[in-house]
This record gives sequence, structure tokens and C-alpha cells, in this order.
Amino acid sequence: MFSGGVTPHRAPANSLAMETSLLESAVSQRSSVALDRWMERYQQADPEAPATLVGALSPALLRFFKCQVASREQADDLLQETWLRIHRVRHTYRPGEPVLPWVYAIARRVRVDGYRRTRRITAHETAMEILPEPRLRAEPRDRLPEFEALIAPLPEAQREVVTMLKVGGLSLEEVACATSCTVGAVKQKAHRAYKRLRKLLQNRSEGGPQEEDNELP
Repeated sequence: MFSGGVTPHRAPANSLAMETSLLESAVSQRSSVALDRWMERYQQADPEAPATLVGALSPALLRFFKCQVASREQADDLLQETWLRIHRVRHTYRPGEPVLPWVYAIARRVRVDGYRRTRRITAHETAMEILPEPRLRAEPRDRLPEFEALIAPLPEAQREVVTMLKVGGLSLEEVACATSCTVGAVKQKAHRAYKRLRKLLQNRSEGGPQEEDNELP
């Protein structure tokens, strides 16, 4: 009925310009109006609405979580918890308002709650085994890295904004609403993220080291 996620085009080998244009182009083409109407039907107990919304939004939400947590299992758990929470609070959605900021605001709270829960469990464990961070799979220099690997060096706040914009397909105004920020703050985070990514891609195309950027998030 409508697409839940779009795979970005890969840039030709050694084409920095094409890679950079990928970062600044939308990767999600979906009908906001259709999503909003399906959410209204969900509130009205339409039996087709839950599956339609899950199918449409889950791919982007899963990538949102994968960009923030260490494992696919954690991302899957957070996605499941998000839909359970959406079901419990579906009555709080206001018909006529954009549904994406509402959904992503819930997803952010689920992620924060999951992080706090993990911290509490870890703090009470008497014998802890330190697990190494998952190693990023090496990509040939003539290929564009996967989206999650590409944005991994960014600060958390910038990863969140870029993922909402480029994977979730939210507008600047919708991201501002979902993150309780001003549009100006979202623009600033996005600008800094793109600047860092261009620098990383430039270094990568030239075969140089990926230098650390000390800008604020």
C-alpha cells in the first residue's frame, strides 16, 4: 500500500561527489497523509491498521535503533517494545496531526528507558563479562559503507537526527517535534553531521586516516 523503507542507491566507485549527494538526498518516499489516516483507523479499531502501520514503519524504526545500540537483538527488542507502547498509548495520538513525530518521540523514550534498564542491570551484577564492541565490517574503498557504519563515528545526537531525516523521512519540523528541540537546533546538528561525514568520505576516498572531529555534538 505504501513503502516502509527505501534502500539508497550506491555511488559509482571512487565518486566522492555521488557519495556526498547520497547523504543529502531523502531516502524515504512515503505518504504522510496515508500514515496519518491509518493511525486514525488504528484508533478506531480497524483490524487492518496495525499490520499496515507495522509494515510501513518498522524498517525505518529498526534502522533508527540499530544506529543507537550495539546489537541487532537489542534493536529488535526495542522495536517490539515501541509497538507495544504505541498500542498502549494510541489514544493519545491527536487525529489530524503528523503521526511520524509522535511515533519517533515514543521510540526515543523506549530507547532511553532501555538504556537506563541496561545500566541498572549492569550495576547490580556481581560478575560481569565485558563484551567487546562489535567490529565494523571492512568495506572496500571503492564502495560506500552501509548507512549504520557510515554514521557510526557521529555523536549520538547527530546520528539520531540524520537517521530520522534520511531513514525515517521526517521533515526538519517533524524531527524538532519528535526530539523536543527547535528547528534551528535540528538544522545545526544536521549541518555538523554532514560536515563530519563529508570529511570522513574525503579521507576515505584519498586513502588517508579518518581523523577525529572535536566539534560539539
